Amino acid sequence: MADIYQYEKKKDEQTIIKTDTGKRKKEQYIENLREGDAVNDFFAVKIKKAQRPYKRGMFFEFLATDKTGEVSVKYWGGDNKDRVKRLYESFNSGDVVQVRTGMVENYEDRLQISVNENTGGVRKCAPNEYDVTDFLPALTEERIKELYEVVKKELKTIQNEPLKHLLASFFSDHEFVQMYTHSPSAISHHHNYVGGNLEHTVGVVRLCQNISEMYPNIKKDLLISGALLHDIGKLKEYTYAAAIDISDEGNFIGHIVIGEQWIREKIQQLKKDGKEFPEELEHQIIHLILSHHGKYEWGSPKIPKLVEGCILHQADLMDSQVKNYLQMIEDAKKQTDEDWTFIYDADVGKRRAIFLREYKI
Repeated sequence: MADIYQYEKKKDEQTIIKTDTGKRKKEQYIENLREGDAVNDFFAVKIKKAQRPYKRGMFFEFLATDKTGEVSVKYWGGDNKDRVKRLYESFNSGDVVQVRTGMVENYEDRLQISVNENTGGVRKCAPNEYDVTDFLPALTEERIKELYEVVKKELKTIQNEPLKHLLASFFSDHEFVQMYTHSPSAISHHHNYVGGNLEHTVGVVRLCQNISEMYPNIKKDLLISGALLHDIGKLKEYTYAAAIDISDEGNFIGHIVIGEQWIREKIQQLKKDGKEFPEELEHQIIHLILSHHGKYEWGSPKIPKLVEGCILHQADLMDSQVKNYLQMIEDAKKQTDEDWTFIYDADVGKRRAIFLREYKI
């Protein structure tokens, strides 16, 4: 196998890294990077940003990931725009690249990797060069099995016959269950790892269970069915190999409408098979899917018009926001040993402080 650290370049040319000829495990994980480190390793490309000019030429940026976290990589090219463009177009989101002689820097309180055209390089890697398990964070299979047991237990509580048939049409399908238990819930933000959508769904179901016990006259079967199915569109919205990416269907349609269409197809098949599914119930379960984001500006085609829809939206929001906050704390602790740090809060449009120190009560 060729030495991953060997590289050549001609005078005044961008660095050329020799292609590796065998599979190699990562040695430098993102969670262990510190300011001043030299970086020579593989990273998955999560998001690419467009090329832009700077005072010495052209640069581009991409978000690099491995199973321990993510970090921004900036490639600083010279004034040969075509050369930088060729490199930029040589890899895409979802690819694995080798970064040679990058330097870890602190920029606006966050670590980033800078690669200079004259001293370092970036190269797209072939699948036989890396181990995919180095890149995707994932729940353990034991944890996934434990969470799915919760789902199976909830399925047994549904008494409404049409809803039981609808759920069975999904969960009796082995391929669907494999997707359901291993899909991520997002590219970033919350539960962005293999099995994340299952964990999020179980969290939403548990919140819905608790809320339904607090208030009378809640249609619990409808609510729990909606909770179990609310994010099934994400099974088709996201792809995941070396990195989590969004599918063409996800970009064009989005998980809410994908889920709505999927459920309608199952209901139509149930009717063809001679099983009754009342039109009013179909409207209600579809409404829960279409309204679970709660606001038009949050991508929800409808706002909740049933109390069960209101509960599902709030449970979905709570679980995602709490998990997002916990992940921000976890990520921040990898960057600093201080008691406090600042994160950008899109809801208020500015940075705000979060407390990191462990505390006892």
